[in-house]
Amino acid sequence: MFPTRLAEVSASQVLEVIQNEAAETLDFELKRTLPVKKGVDPWMTNGKLGDDAKDELAAEIIAFANTIGGTLIVGIDEDTATKRAKPPIFPIPRCKEAAARLHQAISDRVEPKLPVFECEGVITEADGTSGVIVMRTLESYLAPHRHTQNNHCYVRRNDRAEPMSMLEIQEMIRQKARSAANAEKSFQDSGVRFHSWIPDEHQRTHPDVGVQGTYIAQGTTQGWVGIWAVRVTARPLAPFAITNIPKQPWLKGIDTRAFNGTGQIRQLEWRDLRTTRAWAPRLRAVDREFEGTNSFGLDRISSEGLIERFVWQKQPENGRPRHGFLEITELHWNVACVVHAATVIRALNSRPTQQFALEVELMTSDPLLLHGYPQRPTAVIPAGSTTFPRYEIGELQTFDELMMTVDKDVWNLGSYHPSWELGVIWPPAT
Repeated sequence: MFPTRLAEVSASQVLEVIQNEAAETLDFELKRTLPVKKGVDPWMTNGKLGDDAKDELAAEIIAFANTIGGTLIVGIDEDTATKRAKPPIFPIPRCKEAAARLHQAISDRVEPKLPVFECEGVITEADGTSGVIVMRTLESYLAPHRHTQNNHCYVRRNDRAEPMSMLEIQEMIRQKARSAANAEKSFQDSGVRFHSWIPDEHQRTHPDVGVQGTYIAQGTTQGWVGIWAVRVTARPLAPFAITNIPKQPWLKGIDTRAFNGTGQIRQLEWRDLRTTRAWAPRLRAVDREFEGTNSFGLDRISSEGLIERFVWQKQPENGRPRHGFLEITELHWNVACVVHAATVIRALNSRPTQQFALEVELMTSDPLLLHGYPQRPTAVIPAGSTTFPRYEIGELQTFDELMMTVDKDVWNLGSYHPSWELGVIWPPAT
């Protein structure tokens, strides 16, 4: 319904809902005014929000979260025959204040808490305060959710929120358990693809051992080629189907750009990058390769919204060294690229609040000395394979916290705990 976060929705976008005669569906609901069993809600006459409005709207949001997600607009009426939006707007007084109170009241009425729930007032009237209230939630991976006031679990049937039967609740619990198992399998499968993708010359091994370097002849002596490789995988936390993925225009927005930063980070980039190839269709996916003199990478996006970044880099040396080197800004560049890809995909598929789980795996044939920051301490990552604790890609304002957590985890792996701040200047999702 709206491609941006609801806080960014404009009055003209609300008017388009009426002009386009948007119809109520499984994931869209219209309400002329704040629900009430009798009379009008006290808010409309300068009073407090009534419990009827809080309870009924909470039931609608629960139903969306337990089904496929959806958007609800309070302040637009429907044609009873066609179920389509019709003029005029029926403005809610002090709509932003009302939305803030409804957000809190509805959140308190839903158990377990919704992973994603937006509720915003959009001013449409000349008085500068009146307008509509727009709410949105996504299909929840924590479903089924229940209403704390009556203990009902609601589900969306056609254009109505209705209580679920016990059999439906039990089946939804089983379904979500299967979904959680499928999510775990997605990460496992990504790891298998990663290990199989690393070139044979570097002796692919099982995850516990990781990659191994090789000796090479250098005249009368032997040199050493060490290698480190990283996998960054992001998966939507709720179902997210992408149709006809090779033709998606947003693929052009997922590039191998550099990112400017703040704090310890000044710029994230892959210094060895020379060539980035075009996206190519695969079975229910697209991928592209990129490479440099001593490095190679692969990006892959599936029709289920799975995002993968595989990279390996070789480090030729005269004889086997005590350790190799890891430019930490290059490692973070790979993470930032996947975070940005998730942002582009969800924004241009009108799901700007879609959450992703993020997994990072690092394999190295030799201990790696971390560097890349000014006045860096000494930290050496041991050889082997490490899968970091799973992260979450949430809203934009949490991205820097995510990057700092990844940064700390990498340094902790090298037996050092950093105390500095860092941030990334994230480009728009276009």
